[in-house]
Amino acid sequence: MRKEERDRIMMGMGQEERNDFRRILQKFRSELKASSGQRVTARQILEALGDEVSPGLRAPLEAVMARDETGPRVGEEAPDFFLKRMGSEERVRLSSFKGKRPVAIAFGSYT
Repeated sequence: MRKEERDRIMMGMGQEERNDFRRILQKFRSELKASSGQRVTARQILEALGDEVSPGLRAPLEAVMARDETGPRVGEEAPDFFLKRMGSEERVRLSSFKGKRPVAIAFGSYT
């Protein structure tokens, strides 16, 4: 599910459904933290919640949980890649900063 579709669904929800959505996401994220040594998936947590999740909430929850499960976990090393420096043709490799200083990368679209 794309962000636009999720946002459209969220806009159609009542306040109580949005509160449920937030509550379930908080529960999901706290369960993930508690299971730091094990790999628990969003699907497993959603299945455990059973009827607690209405059909209207299931699709946007799955989309957010899938997004949260992508990328490296806390403590895992980020994949290495090259990016072009803003305002120049110089390319920089992420791993060149390892052990030297923190790096923040912002991805966005300006279209």
